[in-house]
Amino acid sequence: MSSDRTVTALASFVLSHDAALKLAPQSSGTRVAPALRELLGRDAVCREIVQYLMRHNEAIDTARGIAQWCINRDVASTRQALSKLQEHGVVQSYSVQGETFVYAYTKRAVVRQSLARYLQDSVVPPAAKER
Repeated sequence: MSSDRTVTALASFVLSHDAALKLAPQSSGTRVAPALRELLGRDAVCREIVQYLMRHNEAIDTARGIAQWCINRDVASTRQALSKLQEHGVVQSYSVQGETFVYAYTKRAVVRQSLARYLQDSVVPPAAKER
């Protein structure tokens, strides 16, 4: 049995035994969910945060720190983008002091790999890919 069939069979087994789990929709060529693809396509702040975290995947910082030092954006739009990315499982937040949170890139390898593939495919011009 090929590894793709094995994974599909295992996924079906897990899904059938845990009703709370749902298979994420897949698109051709990438496994990034359509809603996340749309978000990254239309929201430059979200895209910049993901690109920064991909280059510095162990970084942990506050919304203010990310805004001022990592992506050079205003704090309000950065905080909104982090919230959206958290909803999609791209970042995780940790309370460190009352209302202060720090944000980190997800540790889920499958999410990291999918984002890397998606961003590479969306940034590289088609002519360059054919070479």
